[in-house]
Amino acid sequence: MDDIPQNLTDAAETVGDVDDKWISSSCSLCYASCSIKAHRVNGTVVKIEGNPESAVGKGRLCGKGVSGIMSHYDPNRLNKPMKRTNPEKGKGVDPMWEEISWDEALDTVAEKLKALREDDPRKLLIMRTTTVMTQHVPPFAFMSAFGTPNATAAGGGLHCGNGAHLISGIMHSSWSIVPDFQYCNYAVYFGASKGHAAGHASCSNMTMAADARARGMKMVVVDPFANQAGANSTEWVPIRVGTDAGLALAMANVLVNELEVYDVAYLRAKTNMPYLIGDDTRYIRDPETNKPMVWDSETKQACAFDATDSADMALEGTYMVDGKQCRPGFVLMKEHLKTYTVERGEEITTIPAENIRRIATEFAEEARIGSTIVIDGVTVPYRPVAAIAFRGSQGHKNSTYNMLSVDLLNHLVGAADVAGGCLGFNPACDGYPETGRLKYIPHPDPDGLMITGSWMGPHGPYPINDPAPPERIGLQNLFPMAMGSVFQASTDQEEMWQKFDFDYRPEFLLNLGANQIMSVGNSDATEASLKKFKFIASFDIFATETTEFADIVFPDCGYLETTDSRSNFPFIFSLPAGLGEWCWPIRQEVVEPEGERRLFADVLLELGDRIGITPDMNASYNAWFELEGENRLKPDRNYTFAEICDHDLKDKFGSDKGLDYFKEHGLVKWPKKPNEVYWRAFTDVRVPLYWEWMTDTWEKTVAIAGPKGLDIPKEYYNPLPDWLPCPSHECNHEDFDFYAFYYRDIVHTNSLTMENAWLDEAAQLDPYSYNIAINAGVGREKGLQSGDLISVENEYGHKVEGRARLTETIHPEGLGIGACAGHWARKMPTAKGKGVFFNDLVELDWHHSSPSNLTVDLCAKVKVTKLEAAQ
Repeated sequence: MDDIPQNLTDAAETVGDVDDKWISSSCSLCYASCSIKAHRVNGTVVKIEGNPESAVGKGRLCGKGVSGIMSHYDPNRLNKPMKRTNPEKGKGVDPMWEEISWDEALDTVAEKLKALREDDPRKLLIMRTTTVMTQHVPPFAFMSAFGTPNATAAGGGLHCGNGAHLISGIMHSSWSIVPDFQYCNYAVYFGASKGHAAGHASCSNMTMAADARARGMKMVVVDPFANQAGANSTEWVPIRVGTDAGLALAMANVLVNELEVYDVAYLRAKTNMPYLIGDDTRYIRDPETNKPMVWDSETKQACAFDATDSADMALEGTYMVDGKQCRPGFVLMKEHLKTYTVERGEEITTIPAENIRRIATEFAEEARIGSTIVIDGVTVPYRPVAAIAFRGSQGHKNSTYNMLSVDLLNHLVGAADVAGGCLGFNPACDGYPETGRLKYIPHPDPDGLMITGSWMGPHGPYPINDPAPPERIGLQNLFPMAMGSVFQASTDQEEMWQKFDFDYRPEFLLNLGANQIMSVGNSDATEASLKKFKFIASFDIFATETTEFADIVFPDCGYLETTDSRSNFPFIFSLPAGLGEWCWPIRQEVVEPEGERRLFADVLLELGDRIGITPDMNASYNAWFELEGENRLKPDRNYTFAEICDHDLKDKFGSDKGLDYFKEHGLVKWPKKPNEVYWRAFTDVRVPLYWEWMTDTWEKTVAIAGPKGLDIPKEYYNPLPDWLPCPSHECNHEDFDFYAFYYRDIVHTNSLTMENAWLDEAAQLDPYSYNIAINAGVGREKGLQSGDLISVENEYGHKVEGRARLTETIHPEGLGIGACAGHWARKMPTAKGKGVFFNDLVELDWHHSSPSNLTVDLCAKVKVTKLEAAQ
């Protein structure tokens, strides 16, 4: 067995002509980007293990990380530029590739980009992914310099982030939320697998979650399917697909109106619950300062929120201010929650009312409201409970309210970003001690609410921008709470563009490793959107289903052939929350690129030079990397991406810690402090439990959309969260008995890893990865048994086929499918034909997307037909 030596240096041990070296880098088989040590012998990678010196992964790797060798040495990798010779495009159509030189490929693409920019730069769409493209900033730098507003992450934000990242940002100034594993005693997981599958800080969280369970943390998993998280839970609570808000709001009603357990001090000081709300749903504002007003219980009068002590702010009562009747937001919240009795919760979710009340009571009792704990000599609030949610809860038309309702539980008991509670991923940092760089602390807007930004880059969701006539093809200008958009590939795409008088159409797709046709929705709709482009240039490591639509293909470097100063972008993205260490690892070349592969970041720089935007690209890098002083890129100089990385590292860590230093040491790290981890107690900011801006946002959106014939349902813009049904909940067709959903199989990352031979073998051994999970009792009633070939059809006639797998661990109404399987690309033979392509059941149109944040609805009411019996 080949092990990492005790002395974890990167110095080569050379015996004669033998090259034998361990090299620090980072994985890219999922977006957790865990730190690795790669063992290279005579130019060949022979083993990959976790880097125990790094906080990103903490020395562990999952099966995907270990199997990276197989992806790197896959004989089906792209090695040379190619152009299509078949003008016909479509699913399964052979492009009839012809290998060409790099000069021809670059000349062709640069000529078309230059002409497009002179015509209208908006006609360029840049599509990227969260995994294959191992550098995150270059696409944004190129986009900004070129002048197009149109960029998307294919299915990334659209499927997993629009609601989740919106709520995590507004409420925690973070990208995502997890329990404080080191101190949490009771965690409720809603459709989340934090610590149990791939994703944000996955390997780090796996270790921390296991340690937490070992010391006694109770983990209640609310999910239609008891897969990774459910299998490791204390209690699994099967729920009807897409009804998470119904459960969370019923639990909140138990807390507030039945048990009367809530953190009064936290609600007064850290939320907008004391703010006075008028009959028009808006704040009562001070006529002199325009600040929201509260009722001062001591002086018996209204005043600006920052003109009195929080302890004197009233949470209850009805008042008259300047002739207007008003009440604190908390009164409105209490009354609203009364409509969500446990009996109504049962009707929505199928979870028995007594179970809802019991779980809410356990949550309330374990919250220990009012308690504190001393950590490293610092006294902080102690609330050892957490309610978290992610992809499962947010992957619905009602994603905003699903996510907000779950997080409301944390804020009601004061368990947000305090010891033991629900933590955002590192929203506050005092900076690197030697330079003071990387410092970020949340701060308030004029209304006292937390501004989200800085390290979150373009995804800072608060303050919410005003709706505007859409310029981006995804209409995000009109829907400012949206990240990804269904309209990148929807069936009503052209109809929407015509409604809003678009004076251009996207003509050139620059695809950076995304496999849109497999990651967004049903392939008919996505195929039609791809065929509209006049030209597609694609960077990739494999010739995927989407690459088969390309006109020019560039062979990209894989992560073992790549250098990047920010393998974790932003740097806190993949760091585990909670106490420990800050850590900045890099990604570096373990081996030289094979064949004619080139790093896409360098190719973008060369394309920028050829089309005359180098000064703009350098300025864009300066902005994205926040380079200062002598580390700023000069406008008139050409740089390699490695040189830019060197500037970035020196800028953050000092002139002695550039790229060469990091290549030798792999990373820098320094200890976290309690005031950084539990920042909320030390920072004077509030979060909105009452979303006052929603009324204005709706009215402004309607003012733009209404005259264009687009109806914007008001129920998606109420200031307080509601459970709203998905289209699947409104389907009553005969024989449509199941709610189909997809889950993230722990063996794979999206569609990327199914070409990996080791992981494919593991998936074939797993009874669920490539099959369709159906409740055993219901399946037997329908005459099904494991192994039967079945057809699954949605109400619009879209179908998929696969083998049934009966199990007791799925909701009786649920039908679960592992995501993004079912490849058909001819140059991905390992992946081809494996599993079920769930996304063909996903409808891509306005009706199936959120009217507030454009999340596409990922559940479908389906009927099941047996095609043949098990062999």
